[in-house]
Amino acid sequence: MNMPQDIVLLGPTCSGKSSAAIRIAQELDAEIVSCDSMQVYKGLEIGTAQPSTEELAMVPHHLIGIFDIHEPYDVSRFLALATSVCEEIHSRNKRAIIVGGTGLYAKALVYGHTLLPADAALFEQIKAQLEIPGGREQLEAELSSIANGRENIPKDILLNPRRLLRAVEVARLTGRTPWELNSSSNTPKQDFKQFIILPDLELLKARIRQRTAAMISQGWVQEAQCAIGNGLMETPTARQALGYRDIADFLSGNGPDTLADLETLLVSRTIHYARRQFTWFKHQHPGATFIPFTPHDNPLETICMEMRQLR
Repeated sequence: MNMPQDIVLLGPTCSGKSSAAIRIAQELDAEIVSCDSMQVYKGLEIGTAQPSTEELAMVPHHLIGIFDIHEPYDVSRFLALATSVCEEIHSRNKRAIIVGGTGLYAKALVYGHTLLPADAALFEQIKAQLEIPGGREQLEAELSSIANGRENIPKDILLNPRRLLRAVEVARLTGRTPWELNSSSNTPKQDFKQFIILPDLELLKARIRQRTAAMISQGWVQEAQCAIGNGLMETPTARQALGYRDIADFLSGNGPDTLADLETLLVSRTIHYARRQFTWFKHQHPGATFIPFTPHDNPLETICMEMRQLR
């Protein structure tokens, strides 16, 4: 028996994906698979906006809060886990709903992904080079020569030291850039039907302000303090979770002076992140159905109408 298409529901942070996914899963008797690079960690429930205990009880969820913060997590590990979970869901004659805001993970799942080579010793060698004076500039120059110009290097690689290290590692092992090796198809697999919520920017900003205030009231700072005490800032992946570095600076006296100033900074960081997500989803997911979200539109109803046609 041929399984119906799985559903991929994407969008920027705070765009209402989680509540929409629960409603759709209830209507279609489906199960939710998280496509979020940080919600996979235990101990970061508030700051990564994981579904509440009540929401988790409403519909089966997968890849939420399953790893200790010291575990590494990347696109390859996500693909292996998500593929396995989806197969289990299909074995129950159910449809999977993949939900999240980590664009790279979603694109790899929907359009395909090439597993890139790695060498731990080489990575440590490159890491040591990064830490010497002028090392970052040398690595960027090396990558620029392979990419035929700095302008051809994706901005996220230049802004993220770990991604720069990984890009140079792949380039030294293959003589090619990782984005060239992993240039995925622009045609989505037939297994998926994609929906992307694109909120009005002013509405999204208001939702971010409201949610950030709620997260602080729920104990985000205390959660971060506990995670930092458990070594969050030294972890391979979890330390990149949005906001925790700023809270660490606040707690150490090297950041904002007051809790109100911290909240303002966290809102600003989240809006900036949402803008990047917005741009990614608009340009990296051809074939998706885009769902507007304005004060006059209800994306949940629009998506549910589309879902009913997929029964």
